[in-house]
Amino acid sequence: MYQELEQYIKGRGKIGQKELQEITACFKPIKTTRNEMLCNIGQVCKHFYFIKKGCLRLYEIDAKGNDVTGYFALEHFIMSAITSFILQKPSKDCLVSLEPSELLIIHRDDFYKLVDTVPQFANVYHKFMEFAFIHSQMRIYSFLGMEGIDKLRWVMEHEPKLLSRISSKAVASYLGMTNSTLSKLRAKL
Repeated sequence: MYQELEQYIKGRGKIGQKELQEITACFKPIKTTRNEMLCNIGQVCKHFYFIKKGCLRLYEIDAKGNDVTGYFALEHFIMSAITSFILQKPSKDCLVSLEPSELLIIHRDDFYKLVDTVPQFANVYHKFMEFAFIHSQMRIYSFLGMEGIDKLRWVMEHEPKLLSRISSKAVASYLGMTNSTLSKLRAKL
């Protein structure tokens, strides 16, 4: 049940079996349905998720009512509505399970207890935050001034699984374009 989570943790630094068991004991398995909301706008996010199987999407709704996708996470990665999770303020984002998914979930209290008491878990958290920041910065700066076709090429190079696993509408919102524009650009490639 926890093999993938253990591999994820081991992949971020050396860890003893005792610490690994202490960490995994705090995670509980859940299954979600397609489009199940894990955190909605206005809710305070209390959980972090490890994706054993499936896909999560973090998005917000802009002033015009359009979805603006901030991030997707696929198998063997962790995800949360991180701003709400950290600040314990109502979320401006929606965190949804795009597919029927198998997740390992940890409550915020347990999460920060592990960060404070198990250095290897603190390292996992820091590496996640570094990755999230670098990925976000890379995406923002790469997309500034980019033509739509170049944004699509960027996703094809850096996140190719999105194009085969995620709906065109959700990918388009990630790229900051309409679904019809994305369809036209895909036809050109």
